[in-house]
Amino acid sequence: MSRKRPVSISAQISRVVIVTATLAVVLTMVAMIAVAAFLARNAAQQRAATIAELVAASADVPLVLRDPDRGREVLSALSSSDTVVGARLIDNTGKALVTYLHKRHALESSDSRWVTHISSATELTVRKPVINGGDLIGYAEVTIREQNLAYALLSFVASGAAVLTLMVIAWGAMSGPIGRYLSFPITRFSEITRKIRDTQDFTHRVPTTRVLEVQRLSEDFNAMLQVIQRRTTEVEERNRELARLAFYDPLTGAANRILLLDRITQLIDGHSRDARPFAIIGLDLDDFKLLNDQLGHQVGDAFLKAMSHRCKSELRPTDTFARLGGDEFIALLPNVGTRENALTVARKLAEAVHAANHVHTLPISCTASMGIGLYPEDGLSTNELMARVDAAMYEAKASGRNQIRYVRDVTMTEHSEEKADHAR
Repeated sequence: MSRKRPVSISAQISRVVIVTATLAVVLTMVAMIAVAAFLARNAAQQRAATIAELVAASADVPLVLRDPDRGREVLSALSSSDTVVGARLIDNTGKALVTYLHKRHALESSDSRWVTHISSATELTVRKPVINGGDLIGYAEVTIREQNLAYALLSFVASGAAVLTLMVIAWGAMSGPIGRYLSFPITRFSEITRKIRDTQDFTHRVPTTRVLEVQRLSEDFNAMLQVIQRRTTEVEERNRELARLAFYDPLTGAANRILLLDRITQLIDGHSRDARPFAIIGLDLDDFKLLNDQLGHQVGDAFLKAMSHRCKSELRPTDTFARLGGDEFIALLPNVGTRENALTVARKLAEAVHAANHVHTLPISCTASMGIGLYPEDGLSTNELMARVDAAMYEAKASGRNQIRYVRDVTMTEHSEEKADHAR
């Protein structure tokens, strides 16, 4: 099944204008012709009736005497009328006493068919009774032909067809601008919808118009756009919230294990291209369990939030501060390739942890035991590097807390690996 070719509203309006105007003119012409023909036929009917009455008034003697010659004399007076085709005098038995036929109106076999049809269509026959002494003695029958009327109607039809042709041409030339003018509100509406589709920007609005139906449609469409815009904003906010919950710790706002491992993997993959090293600092809070047990989780949570905020403020935007769980945190430092630079950052983090103690009233202060590892010196994979940083961090905690240890300074014994696994 072939698909129909789409047609513009302007073209449809142009067609409607042409078809409507054409139908209006044609119907008007048909109505005028019908009225003119009706009036002309009534006039011809009255004319034929008048002639028949005149003939009937003079036909009583020929019919009483049954004298054809006198009847011919009576009918011969009709020869002066151009419209009379023929006439008859008929007795009361229905027999024609005399018949008259006008020679100029006789149809010949050489006449064309349309002339014959026109001539036949314009003939009218009227019969009037002939009365003598109150008795019906016969009838006077007269037939007339209004051939000029037929030609006049044909001329009117031909003129109307010519006028209709000129009007159709004029309408065809004018219908395009008219269609574009009438369809402009719809065209503008379509442009806005196309722009929204291409840009996915639901802030666009359809402008107002004076066309009532289009204005109502525009108002409904703009209201729908407003709802879509609001729903889109809500979905975007919800997606951002889901992304935050998926990759960030809900309490401290620090990155979670998933995001941290993903960024470490990216740095390892990038090292194969640009050979840029990076450092990892592991933090384990000292005496945090005591803070939680004595002052409650609310104070403990407040400390974790304050500590995370202060630590992130000491790092660069490209760095990552992550919470692995409980009181264990990781700082990922891209483009840090020396132990001295990593140590400088670790000391700043230690100060940030100590500064967060303002949230509680315990005489003791929470500190951080830290382990520092460098890639690729201290491990070629994520698991290997993280395990060695954990071992260094717990070595710092075992050495008296609030200490910093490098991975290279720690021997990865089975005992240290077990501690790292236990911490995780």
